[in-house]
Amino acid sequence: MLFIRKHSLITEKPINIVKDRLKSSNDKISVTELNKSKLHGLMKNNYGTGYDIISDINLKSISSDKTLVEIKNKFDLFTNLFLIAMFVGLWGISIYELINGESILSFELILMLSFPIIGAIITKSSFVIYDKRIMKIYDSLLKNYGLN
Repeated sequence: MLFIRKHSLITEKPINIVKDRLKSSNDKISVTELNKSKLHGLMKNNYGTGYDIISDINLKSISSDKTLVEIKNKFDLFTNLFLIAMFVGLWGISIYELINGESILSFELILMLSFPIIGAIITKSSFVIYDKRIMKIYDSLLKNYGLN
């Protein structure tokens, strides 16, 4: 995956209560239980296809009344494949143009070489915004129930 952010939170409640609170109904995030200590979260993008945020949540019991919540947020596979295809496609066309005698300083070639980089920077900044939003939601799920 191209874009991944990891977070760790410590709560003052047992693991079963934390798990139930994270799985509580929410219209922005759906969280499902994979096993006793792992959860899977999904925040869907309401506008178009892609840019969904997937969360891998691991719960570790520190003591009987403390739980470590490790959250790893990442873009969905479709978004990552789209970005990789954009890089390969545009840079492949640029290399083809260079091989066929196009000037290195031509506007079209410079645009094709720089557009994937600009796209990655824009995507990275949007991922940071999405990541902050999803972490606020997880934090509110934990704090609203007196877990911090």
